[in-house]
Amino acid sequence: MKKTISLLATLAFSTGALAFSGDNDPKFIVGNNYVSKFSQMPLEATLDSKKTPWASSFWPNIYGGIAFRWNGYYVDAPEVRNYQHQVGNLKNEILELKHDLFIETPPTSKEISSIMSKIQNNKNKIANLLKLKGAQHKKYFYDIKRPTSLAEVRAMTQAQRDMLSPAEKYDIYVALKTGTDLSLRLTNNVLNAAGPYRAYWEGICHGWSSASIEFNEPDVQSYSANGITINFGSSDFKGLLSYYHAAITKNPAANRKVVTGRVGQRCKTEFPAETWFIKDGKEFYKWIENGKIVVKPVPEDCVDTNAGAFHIVIANQIAYKKQGFVAEAVRDKEVWNQPVFAYETEVVSETTNVDPYATPKTRKQVRVKTRMHYGNDGGRMFWEQEDPEEEFYAWWNPTNGTSNYREAHKDFEYILDLDKRGNIIGGRWLSYERPDFLWLKKSKGFVTRGMFLGIIGYMKHLQDFVTLR
Repeated sequence: MKKTISLLATLAFSTGALAFSGDNDPKFIVGNNYVSKFSQMPLEATLDSKKTPWASSFWPNIYGGIAFRWNGYYVDAPEVRNYQHQVGNLKNEILELKHDLFIETPPTSKEISSIMSKIQNNKNKIANLLKLKGAQHKKYFYDIKRPTSLAEVRAMTQAQRDMLSPAEKYDIYVALKTGTDLSLRLTNNVLNAAGPYRAYWEGICHGWSSASIEFNEPDVQSYSANGITINFGSSDFKGLLSYYHAAITKNPAANRKVVTGRVGQRCKTEFPAETWFIKDGKEFYKWIENGKIVVKPVPEDCVDTNAGAFHIVIANQIAYKKQGFVAEAVRDKEVWNQPVFAYETEVVSETTNVDPYATPKTRKQVRVKTRMHYGNDGGRMFWEQEDPEEEFYAWWNPTNGTSNYREAHKDFEYILDLDKRGNIIGGRWLSYERPDFLWLKKSKGFVTRGMFLGIIGYMKHLQDFVTLR
């Protein structure tokens, strides 16, 4: 670190009650008492290896979620790669066409109409190709023979059992532990919630990112009973923990038993980065409506999270509380939750000549650049085997501290508004990139008591294998 963190007892704490309001109050994640004085915030911090969230797949729906037999899986499917290649080319053409819409010299109405027609034509082609690709996903990931009894499991070789999906292994474990015959309750629950025709980005990244903060990285473990041995790889448990956390958010009875804090709102508006700009302290973007280029203000739910609140959260959580949090790292309609574990901040400039867009009572403004580091996910395009950026992130052994660990980062630039005591009371983004919203599940452990828990109650035996941080 560039700064030595002093004892918490010597720090100035603030509730921030007068500085932030609504969904942008950092207290929802860091609590009522937190360090708000900018000069007391380390310019960089990172969690130690024991607290670093583990990397994982986000278990895409198109592969069957955690019913995907990831271990050693490979199938030569040139038709799927061909579909994906065509989709990629069409998407690149769309990006080029959109660029032509927003060049410095605006196109004529006739040119706009022609470009929009080409874009829609490409979108129609993509939709048809994804249907063909989805049919292949259904064939390879859904229409497969799964064991329906312990007798069938016993007849398999150990290598075949090792290649079963996380969901199948858990169902077998429950049957062996409880002395009942095999019921694919979890496997069927997963498959019914997923689907081969879903959007490529849909999965359980929210479950993975939250679980990777709450639980120690799982290790390889085995269970034997009734003549059957089930070997769980690290990513088998990662998938199960991810699904468990995701299931809590969908179950009202379980959701009422946990406490989750969130800062900021989800952006639900699509607008391209290349048309985004700032004018007079406000954010705008260019769009096409009724065949004409129009300028529209960026909606409020796409302007937050407040930059000052973000800085308070990342500095307090990483530097002082020694705990990660989840950032929705992509600023568009898609949702990509990532577990944050480190940051570095560079002070670009400081001034007491406060601009007219500052938070009321601002006495000083600090312009900074911050790099946010997070554990990464994978599995977007499992078929593109030759591209390491498109791997399916699942491994038999733990990856923290190894070359198999996957991380990524985002770079942000923003202004922090400080009051006369140097406390952060607000801020404003200067970069298009920023986290859409931040959140943290504060309740730890399993939800095991109560009615109507459904699949969550069924998954209670998962606690036999995993430990909290």
